[in-house]
Amino acid sequence: MNISIAIEKFDPHVGGAERYCWDLAHYLAEKGHRVEIVCRRGSDPLHDSIHLSTVRTPGFPQFMRHLSFGLAHFFAIRKLPGYWHFCVGNTFAMDFYQPHGGVHQAWFLRETAMLKEPFRTMRRCLMRLSLKDMVQRAMERWTFSVSKPQVIAISRMVASDITRFFSYDQDRVHLIPNGVDIRRYRPENREHREEIRRRYGFRPDEYVFLFVAQNPRLKGYNVLLDACRTLARSRFSVLVVGNRNARMEQAAQSLKQRVIFAGKVDDLHKIYPACDCLVHPTYYDACSLVVLESLASGTPVITTSANGAAMFVENGGGAVIEPGDVPALVTAMSDVMAGREGDVAGSHQPYDHRTVFFQVEELMRRYEQ
Repeated sequence: MNISIAIEKFDPHVGGAERYCWDLAHYLAEKGHRVEIVCRRGSDPLHDSIHLSTVRTPGFPQFMRHLSFGLAHFFAIRKLPGYWHFCVGNTFAMDFYQPHGGVHQAWFLRETAMLKEPFRTMRRCLMRLSLKDMVQRAMERWTFSVSKPQVIAISRMVASDITRFFSYDQDRVHLIPNGVDIRRYRPENREHREEIRRRYGFRPDEYVFLFVAQNPRLKGYNVLLDACRTLARSRFSVLVVGNRNARMEQAAQSLKQRVIFAGKVDDLHKIYPACDCLVHPTYYDACSLVVLESLASGTPVITTSANGAAMFVENGGGAVIEPGDVPALVTAMSDVMAGREGDVAGSHQPYDHRTVFFQVEELMRRYEQ
């Protein structure tokens, strides 16, 4: 098959969607398919069958970047007859669409849900007036009303949101959840537990919660801190991985030495099994990779019903609570410290990412025929 993949940045080190497209492109190339990448900028691919086609668009403001990329992509693929077109968003033409960040309308409602009234309504009104929001809503509506592609939903939650907001034909929605590299994220990495704990100053018997986020506010950082203050008499610590700033550190001052900031790391696969539980009280995640990586590493998870990856936790391996519910988070954290989190090995384990790509490939083959 000839397949084009649209992504603004074709770089595995930028984010989850970018990593997904990079791995998918190389998987398809290894299977003998020709892959054309349409992007604004990208890293050199590692396979000869992958060709990089860059388009010029303004980088600022953001709404103009997204809109101009969508238009540039539309004209670029007209020069690619006989190709199947795959994208993860910000395009006008595609055969296969994987909304890696979820449904914009669902994100909008849940992202603003963390605010109390009347600030929630004010925030929503201001966001609706922004050109960025207008463009993203228009492009998403175009996708489901004009382009009408085959949709790859990365979680049951995303599939449900697509039906809920757009009344989309369910026969065009295919549930293919995110996967992880199970050769990298595995319980055997527990052999590094002593090394990691020594690095951050944790005792061997200390209960350590892990929080991983590039957008701490959206991922429930303040909810976690409120829960930790309620649990102040319990013996535990929290390791925060990802973006850090003075405001985050100031917010955690009352917790003294309980909260340790690691910043960005390059060995997260060793950190998961060195901690005792991942806490991810997010307000919205289409299908959080950190949850899947933690489960694959044998580490239980506390997350929310606003996370598509909750489908992997529902039958064991942690707890699922409502977003913003501090008392529920306190109870869940108390339960895992008491050993009542359930059997991680017996929970719905994440798919290997190569299995996921095989399913995407099979979906493309089906429609090629």
